[in-house]
Amino acid sequence: MPSTDRLVESARGPAISVRHPPRGEARGKLAAQVAWRIEDDIVRAGWPVGAVIGSEPTLIERYKVSRAVFREAVRIVEHHQVATMRRGPSGGLIVRAPDEVAVTTALGVYLEYVGVTIESILRARFIIESLAAALAPARITEDGIRALREIISRQETADPTEFGSHHQLHHAIAAATGNPVLVLFVDVLNSLTFRYAAHRYATTRRSASPARQAQVSEEVHRNHAAIAEAVIGGDAARAQHLAAVHLEAMHEWMTAPPTGDGTGAGTGEGASEGTDGSAGTDGSAGTGGQLSWLREPGLGAGPGTTVVPGKLAETVAGRIRDDVARDGVPVGVVIGSESELLARYGVSRAVLREAVRLLEYHSVAQMRRGPGGGLVITEPDPAATVEATALYLEYSQASVDDLRIVRDALELSCVDVLIERRGPELTARLETLLAADAGESPGGPPDAGHHLHMELARLTGNEALASFVRVLTAIWRRHDDGARPASAASAADAAPTADAGEPATGGCGQPVCDARTAHRGIIDAIIAGDRGLARHRMRRHLEALSDWSR
Repeated sequence: MPSTDRLVESARGPAISVRHPPRGEARGKLAAQVAWRIEDDIVRAGWPVGAVIGSEPTLIERYKVSRAVFREAVRIVEHHQVATMRRGPSGGLIVRAPDEVAVTTALGVYLEYVGVTIESILRARFIIESLAAALAPARITEDGIRALREIISRQETADPTEFGSHHQLHHAIAAATGNPVLVLFVDVLNSLTFRYAAHRYATTRRSASPARQAQVSEEVHRNHAAIAEAVIGGDAARAQHLAAVHLEAMHEWMTAPPTGDGTGAGTGEGASEGTDGSAGTDGSAGTGGQLSWLREPGLGAGPGTTVVPGKLAETVAGRIRDDVARDGVPVGVVIGSESELLARYGVSRAVLREAVRLLEYHSVAQMRRGPGGGLVITEPDPAATVEATALYLEYSQASVDDLRIVRDALELSCVDVLIERRGPELTARLETLLAADAGESPGGPPDAGHHLHMELARLTGNEALASFVRVLTAIWRRHDDGARPASAASAADAAPTADAGEPATGGCGQPVCDARTAHRGIIDAIIAGDRGLARHRMRRHLEALSDWSR
């Protein structure tokens, strides 16, 4: 019988455990409570993909709810891609494997909603992919080596304006680390890059001369081959350096203005868009030539994987998403009744309803029933994004160390960005943040210290960095809540932190005082522009948090 132990040991350390009952307003909604119980039972059973955990009547009896509440709960579980209901005599609720594409899409939709720019994307890629290149050489397997060399071999004859083959190499290097968090974030950022650059690929195919295409193809292939061989050869320093050089070249390709004659920077793995409505040179998102999040090829697909075209419902969901983006429809607007949408998109009611479920899963829109109802544009919910990510990472057996490695890299990079941006305005905002941190009572909410970390990320002005830190911090806090007794969890983000500024004073006698001292030391170093000291203090603080959460 599968183990119900939530802290399954893995080669990389204990797996994260992030399931906890809904809180706040969600607590009062019975369907959300039942959905959580169903998902928790599946997690505890070891996530037996393909197993039927019960028929509808059996599960209604087990969870002691009405049919209406149960069906709403199942809809939530299906949105989370934990299980799906099969109708008929031999049907029931069937456990399924979460789809990374759905989680990548959820993160991407949220990032787009908060206004992610191409500069943010590229800076985040530099951090995440440099980390992957540094870790992969020590972790790559024989299978990983074969996969990398197959990709390099295929790229010798690949169209340089095709994104898929380029993404495969970046995905494979992340996969070689064995870190599901890195793989997920690499795929999200590649997806964002593709979305911003998609329109230019068609332009490049039409306008670039054969000589220019050959030149770009050779450059990209040479860079990729060098990175791959450094990873295979176990040379972490060289792999990281070459990845940085390659990503810097990508930055130049994507932010340089197009020349209009096919000889500009719009080649390789992406290009900046100008007046055609796609991503502009200032990093802003346009509306023309966008590809739907729900129809992007190759996300999460391993090397050599054949991407099967999406089902009709996914295509329809993508068309609706594109139409909303193109027309700039604001949150709260009804874009059509069910009958109007059936006529507009020319599909059956079953297909439309499945498409709507996809949109609801990604918090893009919600179907409102009754008079005056219809498909309403909604605001992407960060809590839903965290939940989807947490469930996927738990299914992927991401370890606490996997989470820590990525979080540490992101937060240290936030320190770098803040020092670059420092000035009177930022100093004032940092001081305000410290004052708020100091104002929290020692017995205050357990996420108070985590909030400061999220605010530091937000002050970088990099939407991708801030969103990733927000997701990882939320998952980390949830793991803390589930992995420690309540008395210990109440002091989350409050571990003693040596050598992070002046020693704690005031005799409060609680770890939270040491965390506040660490926060003050980190921010003081940022304000002073002392990058080395700020990174040292942040690193020591993060190490203390990791020790405390074990």
